[in-house]
Amino acid sequence: MDLYYKDKFVAQALYVKGSSCIKILTLKKEDIDRDFFYRRIKRAIEYRENILGFKDTYRMIYAEGDYLPSIVLDKYNNIGSMQLSSKIMEKYAPIIYECVEELTDISTLYVQGANKGDSIKSKIYGDKNNIETIIKEGNGKFKVNLKGHKTGFFLDQRDNRIDIEGYIREGDRVLDICCYTGGFSVHCGIKGAEVLGVDISKKALEVAKENMELNNIENYNFIEGNAFDVMRELIEEGESFDVVILDPPAFTKTFKDVKNALKAYNTLNYLGLKLAKRMLITCSCSHHVDREMFKNTVISSSLRAKKEIKQIGGYRTQSPDHIITMANKNLEYLKCLFFGIE
Repeated sequence: MDLYYKDKFVAQALYVKGSSCIKILTLKKEDIDRDFFYRRIKRAIEYRENILGFKDTYRMIYAEGDYLPSIVLDKYNNIGSMQLSSKIMEKYAPIIYECVEELTDISTLYVQGANKGDSIKSKIYGDKNNIETIIKEGNGKFKVNLKGHKTGFFLDQRDNRIDIEGYIREGDRVLDICCYTGGFSVHCGIKGAEVLGVDISKKALEVAKENMELNNIENYNFIEGNAFDVMRELIEEGESFDVVILDPPAFTKTFKDVKNALKAYNTLNYLGLKLAKRMLITCSCSHHVDREMFKNTVISSSLRAKKEIKQIGGYRTQSPDHIITMANKNLEYLKCLFFGIE
């Protein structure tokens, strides 16, 4: 739709009836056609490859960060996974695939809706048999299937997972809570740690086991279950771990539930600190919980657990291919804090 202010053209935007916001596509009076998408996608790729230095695997399109609202596209070697959060964008999927195929080595693009209940139909463009690959991340290797959760793998934690290797000692006992397909677990296992991973998804844990084996890691175990319940059981059993990692899903996706989300983070970090001896790595991907809210909650948890914590390094956030523009702070959602424990 075209937007006007005092009869003067302002922008073209996406608007879904009943939505509380509009998403700006362009400030120009231009056609939203193949050439439009080609230019935007080419610019996004050049930023990742020429400035950030990424090559085979990275987030290629990050919605408003690349001036392509409602589109998220991850590249895994020669396959891609795209999520659309607007029905309007679905009709452009074939054009986007054409542009991506021409600009990169991607031969398969899996398209799906970003939210449950979306009327966007999942579809594979290109080679329908080519939906799985092995990616490299620092010293680790991971299996990625396009039909996995969201876009197949959480690339936003890449730098934080690689960084953790510098703090793991051979023989450490590591507890990885909400481990999904074993991202942090693999990097800890590579350094010689004994890893216990916990996740509620049986399917994710099956892939996590494959990833541990892919990296020749033998000293690990995974538990399927609710993170809070498992952690309480471990505390009752007198267990402790050198390093505890907390990487839960978003506890809220709306501002009105922030209070409940903070309570959940407080409890999760309290339990993690009760189990941790040397380090706590704690994360939040809840968009409406900002940096200071999250940090203050962890501090509250440490007082409750009677543990002194010291922040290691500064604030860690999402990998730089998940672009945060200075004009839109809402693009920053991931918080990751490393703490030493005394």
